[in-house]
Amino acid sequence: MMCVYDKKTAKGNFDNSGLGVLSDAVSCYITEELNGDYSLELEYYANSKKAKYLTEWNIIKAEGQLFRIYKVEKSSEVKNIIKVWSKHIFYDLLYYFIENMQVENCSVKTALQKSLVGDLITIYSADSDIITSNSISITEKNPVEAIFSIIAIWGCGELKRDNFDIKILKTIGSDAGVLIAQGKNITGLKFNIDTTSVVTKLYPVGKNGVKLTEKYISVPNWNSDAYPPFPIIKKVEFKDAEDEVTLRSLAQEAAEVIGLSKVNIDVDFVELSRTKEYENYRHLQTVNVGDLVIVRHKDFGIDVKVPVIKIKKDVLTGVNAEVELGQPRDSIFNKLDTANIKTTLDELGNKVAASFSSMLYYANPVPLTVGTSPVEPVYLGITAAADTNLSINFSMYCTAESSCTITIQIQLDNVDIVFTPKQKLQQGDNVVGMPLGIPQVQQGAHYIAVFLKVDTGTINIPMFNLQCMIDGRNLQGGLSAQHPHAECLESQKLVNINSLYLSKVKSNYMGTEFQNPLTQTVGIHETADISAIINGKNMNTNYAVSIKKYGDILYFTPQYKYRYSIDEDVLILDSDGLCFRTIYEGTAASESVDSGKMYSFELLDSGNFAGIEKLEVE
Repeated sequence: MMCVYDKKTAKGNFDNSGLGVLSDAVSCYITEELNGDYSLELEYYANSKKAKYLTEWNIIKAEGQLFRIYKVEKSSEVKNIIKVWSKHIFYDLLYYFIENMQVENCSVKTALQKSLVGDLITIYSADSDIITSNSISITEKNPVEAIFSIIAIWGCGELKRDNFDIKILKTIGSDAGVLIAQGKNITGLKFNIDTTSVVTKLYPVGKNGVKLTEKYISVPNWNSDAYPPFPIIKKVEFKDAEDEVTLRSLAQEAAEVIGLSKVNIDVDFVELSRTKEYENYRHLQTVNVGDLVIVRHKDFGIDVKVPVIKIKKDVLTGVNAEVELGQPRDSIFNKLDTANIKTTLDELGNKVAASFSSMLYYANPVPLTVGTSPVEPVYLGITAAADTNLSINFSMYCTAESSCTITIQIQLDNVDIVFTPKQKLQQGDNVVGMPLGIPQVQQGAHYIAVFLKVDTGTINIPMFNLQCMIDGRNLQGGLSAQHPHAECLESQKLVNINSLYLSKVKSNYMGTEFQNPLTQTVGIHETADISAIINGKNMNTNYAVSIKKYGDILYFTPQYKYRYSIDEDVLILDSDGLCFRTIYEGTAASESVDSGKMYSFELLDSGNFAGIEKLEVE
């Protein structure tokens, strides 16, 4: 049933027939494209009573979806027909404007919510099952452009539009269970083959110019008769590959399908219905955008799943009139499981995560108003390097306009946690605090959401007065439980002792002369003449000198002196930087010298240097 509504009809008021039921339609088609257009075209009898409601900006409901009219044509050639063009209600977002939006290290859902500027967040809802983080910057664009930019920047995701609900999902379809053999000549089935992007050999390049030792990766069957008698080489950049191991894995995944011709298949069911093969493809009349269909490449005998990228549905009959299938998705977009690729940085992050507990922290950046409908002020993505237990601490200060009860609902990966606490609030100021444990969270990426609602009235939460802290071992990122510190440790095998005299050491020392060490084993121990050094005299020695230099920090300034715990008997921090305050003294090492060993000369007592090696920052 199709209905028409007044242009000012608000969300929640489309459960009735509106201005009337459009029962005199000549034809009506809904066209939906994967991450593209979503529109309705209607032909209607002009002398019908409801025809007067088919005007610009009014809304048509068909197949449960809302479409806003943007163009009406009354043909002079066919005077009895009105033609109407309309766009899905999602495209109302075109009329809003984003001056500037910048979000760092956020999930797709957070980016979507930030795109809903002004009061849009109260009209539209946003969600996603993609939990990888990224950053996005939008300047002087509308929310529709911003949403498609999110898909482009994250490099994955399919847009699901269900009236006022907007979702970017990993996939919006399912397997259709239909096999189409490429090259089979069937009326109503049109194959479009494009070889312009065919490659037989990849030259992969990663981040900062990282390349493979072997340089090239060949595609499967690269030497078959399906390809020309010369290599087709293409440079392919993988910006996420920071090392050779990752680059090779990404390139090998891409090589699996990059050599195939791009295939688009147009299915016209009017023509196809006249053939005996119609029964094999009639299931395509009920597929949805995003569903997967198997296409068999005749040259390679390879079955590749391709998505339904466009459908034209006949609203009057309820089945698809036309279906378009897209080319194979590249493996980075669809097939690659990046969780199985361990980069050097990942391994380091895992080791750090396993050693310390980390705290993930969220505070509301804008004031919040919570009413009787659930709102989701907290959405945090977390990554566990190994199985772990989580501890959540939720705290909030708010003002209630009247006495009410607040319900706090927490979700882990879109699944409600059974523990759903409620707290009675009095009129005026209130503070709510709640600890919660989530045991046995598996390794991998997860996300935690917090929903709030009250049973009556509203509550107001000032900026930064809603805090959610997630703590646990094996978590990547977040705030480490270890105090920030600077570790300074450098080893120098042969150094000039004079070069270690800093500006705060006062002496008249002139220099030190080094000679080649003795080749024979020395059976006695000697003590260096320290007085000769500090009195400005030269000292000759037959031994090479090995010195550990424990710290040399040059970028500290007295402005930030209060941040550091400094042993003032050892260090000075002023406009010249961080300097040692000491007189160098010590004795030669007592070990015997034989082949491959040298005497060492300690500049300071090792106990003093322990404080320098771990310089704590308050």
